[in-house]
Amino acid sequence: VALNCGGLSRDLLTSELFGYAEGSFTGARKGGMRGKIEAADGGTLFLDEIGEMPLDLQPLFLRVLEEREVCRIGETQARKVNFRLVAATNRDLRREVEEGRFRLDLYYRVSVVGLPIPSLRERRSDIPELAEHFIDQLAERHGLPPCRISTAVMDRLMRHDWPGNIRELRNVMEAMLLTAAGPDLTLADLPPEITAGTPEAPGFSAAPGGLTAIELAEREAILTMIRACRGNLTEVARRLGLAKSTVYAKLKKFGLELSVSESRL
Repeated sequence: VALNCGGLSRDLLTSELFGYAEGSFTGARKGGMRGKIEAADGGTLFLDEIGEMPLDLQPLFLRVLEEREVCRIGETQARKVNFRLVAATNRDLRREVEEGRFRLDLYYRVSVVGLPIPSLRERRSDIPELAEHFIDQLAERHGLPPCRISTAVMDRLMRHDWPGNIRELRNVMEAMLLTAAGPDLTLADLPPEITAGTPEAPGFSAAPGGLTAIELAEREAILTMIRACRGNLTEVARRLGLAKSTVYAKLKKFGLELSVSESRL
């Protein structure tokens, strides 16, 4: 059962989360309504953008988590609930706590296991598959034949920083699909914000031409691992499960020639 805490007013979020009794306020549904907490009983409650939850609602939700029971608005009888909680946010909750916008006790209650989702620029090897998926999906939605993504376009997509993450990639692919002059997406079809400046990663030469989308993804995965290992190619080979000689061969194949010392990486 999912609920977005950032897309509702304070009063509507309260009724959606806790439910209400009949006649508890003007416009209340006859017979009342169970909230998302009750609806998730025996299952999972997913609260998206939990960092947007109003401060005065947070202790009420904390009580639900601690006592495993909920009271509908306008009722005094608590109802037992048992659910698994998954919460998501794009905010830094530690900073929100420091600035008084999120309760410390609730923070520790909901942050038992943290699963940070890396940005798209941190998992560039996903870009080719995502781009192809979006082209196929959007072509079907708009009643258009799918376009082929040229190697030059894919190379530019792989080198963009994607501040808007996957939503930005999806919008770019949709814009290109709708404005493409032919069956192939070329550099001329790229939006200005992509062509304005996509510098190659510092310390490496540009990708050689003629690579397939899969090879470009492999190249980017190796490049990302080199950064993560700070240029330690022995560690890169270990993490990738490759022989060190294979790593050197792939560096040469993909044009990933080191232009600075390994210690500087």
